[in-house]
Amino acid sequence: MIAALVLGLTGCDRISELANQAKLNGRAIGAACRHSGRALEDCFQRNPRVSKADVFAGWKEMNEYMAKNKLEVVAPPADRPAREAPASSVEIGGGTENQGDAATPPAAEPTPEKTS
Repeated sequence: MIAALVLGLTGCDRISELANQAKLNGRAIGAACRHSGRALEDCFQRNPRVSKADVFAGWKEMNEYMAKNKLEVVAPPADRPAREAPASSVEIGGGTENQGDAATPPAAEPTPEKTS
């Protein structure tokens, strides 16, 4: 019975660790946003699935830390362009601009007549 109790209590640490992980992630995101000079609202928009309270707490802690230690903002890297959808076979085959003209073969150029 004691062994079962000990095993049960070790699982409690793991459960509380998992519960706190989301909170720690939110604080880290907020701190990174402040360190890079991003506005708090921009940080909320970029991370909609993260708790706003946790993001704000991290942002505020980093703001206080930066003010206390007189740290400058580190400019963030440029945003990557949005990923484009993979090309379909139609696009690979030459596009779809002139679909009506694709069915008709190109007109043959008149050949100069030979005079003998």
